[in-house]
Amino acid sequence: MIRVLLVDDHEMVRIGVSSYLSAQTDIDVVGEAENGSRAVELALSLKPDVILMDLVMEEMDGIEATRQIVEAWEDAKIIIVTSFLDDEKVYPALQAGATSYMLKTSKASEIARAVRETFQGQIVLEPEVTDKMMTKMREKKATPLHEELTAREMEILLLMAEGNCR
Repeated sequence: MIRVLLVDDHEMVRIGVSSYLSAQTDIDVVGEAENGSRAVELALSLKPDVILMDLVMEEMDGIEATRQIVEAWEDAKIIIVTSFLDDEKVYPALQAGATSYMLKTSKASEIARAVRETFQGQIVLEPEVTDKMMTKMREKKATPLHEELTAREMEILLLMAEGNCR
């Protein structure tokens, strides 16, 4: 059973995603948090297999919550699930230690699949996120690309090159 912590400031999103995931035979929603502060607290006490993390929330956003969780528990597997695709959200979320990045426009079945794949150690990125990363890399031709990437970006790039993301 894959144990999931769901973090989103919108109650209806938590109810909907939780209901769908709980209906899966291999996924168990073990906790829900409405903000980043509570997410850190629950993540470190429950140690779920996968955390679904919203980005924009009160008290503490998902980027800071991701950073704090990963700093305290490096094995955490965090899937960002958000509406935002702008550079100010995507790159900082991945740099903070997020494992995967999905959009709220994804189908429920795609979120469930991302939970399973992330649990298995794969990286799941929305095609638009992959496109952004590739575009950013192509723009920086003057400097060797690997020198401009953070350690996490390099890890993701290597896994992508090995075919570990869809």
